[in-house]
Amino acid sequence: MSGDTIFDITPNSSFNKQISQVSFSNFFDNVVTRKEVENLVKCAFSPDSDLVDYHLRPYSEEKIGFLGSHLCLVVTARRPSGCEKRSFFVKTIPRDDLSQAAYIQEKGVFKKEADFFKHVVPIMIDEFKGESWAPRCYLATDDTLVFEDMKLRGFANRGRSFDEATTMAAIACLARLHASSLLAEEKLNGKSLMELYPQILQETEFKRTTRSMVWYTVAIDLVITLAEELGYDSSNIRRASECVFELGLPSKTKRNVINHGDLWGSNMIFDSKDHCKLVDFQLIRYAPLAHDVMQLLYLSTSREFRQRHEQHMIDYYYAVLTECLTINSFKGDLPSFEEVMNGIEEQRLPAVVTACIFHPTVLMDGKTAGRIMNDSTTYEAYYFTRRKPFVDAIMAEDPEYEKWVRDDVRELAEITSRMDSVPKLT
Repeated sequence: MSGDTIFDITPNSSFNKQISQVSFSNFFDNVVTRKEVENLVKCAFSPDSDLVDYHLRPYSEEKIGFLGSHLCLVVTARRPSGCEKRSFFVKTIPRDDLSQAAYIQEKGVFKKEADFFKHVVPIMIDEFKGESWAPRCYLATDDTLVFEDMKLRGFANRGRSFDEATTMAAIACLARLHASSLLAEEKLNGKSLMELYPQILQETEFKRTTRSMVWYTVAIDLVITLAEELGYDSSNIRRASECVFELGLPSKTKRNVINHGDLWGSNMIFDSKDHCKLVDFQLIRYAPLAHDVMQLLYLSTSREFRQRHEQHMIDYYYAVLTECLTINSFKGDLPSFEEVMNGIEEQRLPAVVTACIFHPTVLMDGKTAGRIMNDSTTYEAYYFTRRKPFVDAIMAEDPEYEKWVRDDVRELAEITSRMDSVPKLT
């Protein structure tokens, strides 16, 4: 790709390759085995249930995630009271696109999430008192995970820009996740989760290796170009943005916990009563409490929202965290509010850099994302060559997308103009 070629992202463009144009069964028939589904039936229905039939279908016509394919497993089981049909949510590697599959396998995100649910989650949820923070996982292999289908319980995404009630629900869910991490370590006789599970908690997103580094460089090139178009001095942006490579390192001065690490809108689901669950734990980190708080605020709320409500959200997070620890009879010292606030300021620059990197991709509407990501040529061009033509085309069609992407770049440019006063991660 060269010059300022504008890629056609309309539904009728020549590069589009929708999943309906290929044989779905050729790619996804073997995602789960009959034996695995038989075991799922015993666990999800009842021990005296038997499998009758099952099949897989696409979960959505739109792109709902960027590190895998999402399917619906429909299971019919025979119980003593009669037959029952139920659906489950499935994540698997994109077997229909070898380029995407290779990149995802290189990152190791599927094995990471599977091992998290197999080994770490049982410790975190054991005897935990309080609302759960994730859907139940019924099957975890190195390339496939099967969860309860939260749509059946009324849970759904709430778009790309959270309001106050939605943000508070998400913040409370984060606090429960972090509290369960601290409570888990209390059971481990002085050992940290990082000591026990270093492979699970190693960094998977920001790595200086092969295609991950190419992906990062292409993302920062876009940010620099947009900053210069807006009239900002971009000379410090590339150096400042390298702070994200430290996100996978535990703090030496603050309490570390399991952090979700990927808190954009599609990775949180809500019901009508403002209960929240976190989904997609492929980028978990062992990091300070404030890491997730700032990632959530920068990835899922607008700059105007943060200017009005940031401190209130932080106060609410701390209140829920300490309440949850108290209810669960936490015997250690409660994290101090001062520690959280110091972490907030240290995490601000990495959070805005992450937003600048993620938002051009995750803020696309689902159909546009699908048209780009489901074709190997445009996927390669967008992720690993040059994003500007794609982003220009989307901004021309979506004013809200344009505003959010440009606001991210403005804030990063403003922060990097005063780099000497920006707190470093400690």
